[in-house]
Amino acid sequence: MDKILLVDMDDVITVDGFLNIINEYMGSDYTYSDFDTFYMQDILPDKEKFFKWFMGKNMYDYCRLNDNCYEVLENLNKHYKLYIATSYIFREIPKDSGHILYQKFEYLKNKLPFIKPEQYVFISDKTILKAYGRIDDRVKNLMDGEKKILFSAYHNLNISDEELSKKGIIRANNWKEVEKILMEVNNE
Repeated sequence: MDKILLVDMDDVITVDGFLNIINEYMGSDYTYSDFDTFYMQDILPDKEKFFKWFMGKNMYDYCRLNDNCYEVLENLNKHYKLYIATSYIFREIPKDSGHILYQKFEYLKNKLPFIKPEQYVFISDKTILKAYGRIDDRVKNLMDGEKKILFSAYHNLNISDEELSKKGIIRANNWKEVEKILMEVNNE
């Protein structure tokens, strides 16, 4: 039980939040296949206007837990020292991003009650954290650790398995695959 596991939140634990916010704001019906880069907001014609509107919203009212996430995290929490490591700062509004931290805290507390608030790490540069394993949707957050799992998301589908293999990263397309990878390792 001494293996630390860091798990990202957005597009790993939760899905649909920012996409639904963009669609509500734009009156559009974008899907994930309409985006191939991490920053969905780059599609917006007036980001300043959008983020003023966004400040009055709770993004986590617009998202849901990823399929099988609850059950798998509950299981992993029994076998690893599990921490949720998540950023809350938007590059366009860094000084105004504090309210997102509170929204994330409340969402995690209410949706994943078996994970204690002491297991939340709100951080932008995850590379300073040392851990046995990491689950994230961004390769840049998977630069160290023995088990590095890239969780498939709209913006990382173009990264080849060969490229990931060179970096010692395993792709998981869903939470059941994550569980299989990590429970096989834990049982060795």
